[in-house]
Amino acid sequence: MAPALAAGADVDQALERLQGAIRAFAQWGGPLQPHFACGTLDKAAYARAHAMHLANHLPVFRAKG
Repeated sequence: MAPALAAGADVDQALERLQGAIRAFAQWGGPLQPHFACGTLDKAAYARAHAMHLANHLPVFRAKG
């Protein structure tokens, strides 16, 4: 799990961190740990789970923008 962002954190830095995590996941070819809520997932299912999680958080950024 990523550490929480500090209040007033730089949104551009947060976006760069997110993009870096997406790139790292895309390049990962090793074994995946079981998802805390969904259990064992293949890489495509893990990517969908991450995308749904991200979609849940996007309204917060729109509200603050």
